[in-house]
Amino acid sequence: MNKIKNIVFDLGGVIMNLNVPRTILEFERIGIKNIVNDTGHYYTDPIFYNFEIGKVSESDFIDRLSSISYLNPSKNEIKEAWNAMILDIPKERIEILVNFKKKYKIYLLSNTNSIHQKKFITEVNEKNNISFNELFQKAYYSHEIGFRKPNAEAFEFIIKDSEMNPSETLFVDDSIDNIKTAKIIGINTYHIEGNNSIEKLFLNN
Repeated sequence: MNKIKNIVFDLGGVIMNLNVPRTILEFERIGIKNIVNDTGHYYTDPIFYNFEIGKVSESDFIDRLSSISYLNPSKNEIKEAWNAMILDIPKERIEILVNFKKKYKIYLLSNTNSIHQKKFITEVNEKNNISFNELFQKAYYSHEIGFRKPNAEAFEFIIKDSEMNPSETLFVDDSIDNIKTAKIIGINTYHIEGNNSIEKLFLNN
């Protein structure tokens, strides 16, 4: 870590706790089935990908999900099911980010969408009396920048925008696909898996 000046954090599974199966179950409850493939990791309908890169609006997203349900759920029911995966950001992790910022320039790079963004930012800000985005030098959200991980364009965009040197940058993520892309373009990586965690990373620095 001696040469590291910047740390880029993923959000879900790193800073924020997630439970994606909860959303799958909630979608099934309101008549939306088979939205993920056999592995459970990829959405079958391109609307999800397009929503995460800002190509479609919230209304288009909700209308599409409504059209594939056989129970005619309300817009609010669809939003609640979609948000069911979002759990919490432990207060200790907020404190870890605050302490990391004293030593490094820290950034956020998250694959997300406007519905999720509104929910977690509102809840985190109210619970912790903070402005979540201000914890970072800059927060990059896929639906705002038009690129998502693991596409190299997402990493190249933030490197250019924040004038980071890849060799002086550490990327922290729980997805091995995202980690692989970061390595290819010369960014140092820390994979959240097994015993690795943001808490352990902090204790070692």
